[in-house]
Amino acid sequence: MLHIAEKNGKTDIISWLPGGNGFKVHSKGKVIAKDVDFEKVARRTPGYTGADLQNLMNESAILAARRDLKEISKEEIADALERIQAGPEKKGAVISFEKKKLVAYHEAGHALVGALMPEYDPVAKISIIPRGAAGGLTFFTPSEERLESGLYSRSYLENQMAVALGGRVAEEIIFGKERVTTGASGDFQQVSRVARGMITNYGFSDKLGQVAMSSQGGDPFLGQSAGQGADYSAETAAVIDGEVKELVEKAYGRAMDLCTTHIDVLHKTAEALIEKESLDGEEFARFFEESDAQLYLQ
Repeated sequence: MLHIAEKNGKTDIISWLPGGNGFKVHSKGKVIAKDVDFEKVARRTPGYTGADLQNLMNESAILAARRDLKEISKEEIADALERIQAGPEKKGAVISFEKKKLVAYHEAGHALVGALMPEYDPVAKISIIPRGAAGGLTFFTPSEERLESGLYSRSYLENQMAVALGGRVAEEIIFGKERVTTGASGDFQQVSRVARGMITNYGFSDKLGQVAMSSQGGDPFLGQSAGQGADYSAETAAVIDGEVKELVEKAYGRAMDLCTTHIDVLHKTAEALIEKESLDGEEFARFFEESDAQLYLQ
């Protein structure tokens, strides 16, 4: 599953202090380890209110206490953040090696495609630890500029679709089309929303031009117009469906090309996930050191 760093389906900033200043305020009275970089944590918490930040630091402190630690390290903050964003770990869950391998390649596919896309958010963490309804998660860190503006370029949305499809593409390459799973269903829903929003709301259609095809309100990119009726003809609907399909097929092809071309990095990432269950962005970036891939760290 692909995790996009948004809060409650919204991309606007509620309360976000650059440079991690919000965390410095809400970590008073707590012993923080030297390895904690509040700027990095701040980039993973877009849209968090002061109460959200305080809750995160309190959760981190509880984890540190349970682990008999005298200070809060980056591991406690990362674990607390994932618990808040994706739910608690499914401790004690029996997972077969084959399923673990499949999830590892799925998440590695998301991360690989994202890392190789220009103008896309860098990878913050990859995990195959089951949380909530997700078997695994890939966290991306949105740029400060994009967070502040709330604007998305056409190329960014096209990249996002390719990243979302990277998981299914990796499954197909490694296990074959006959053995792919339903694990990418959430990714497909996201891709469909983005593609349809590009055509019907954002004027990114080559055939329909710069028009909004729905007057119902909401934002398909954020999943807010599901179930609302169309206000255009069947002929126009067919054109929209065709353009949406073209966008999705293009994104799929880009993801397939990157995963195939850099399959060595895909293997290294998946193997490391199987062994360690999680990787941070820096660990993941090291797999590109011996590759000729152009990694967009931003």
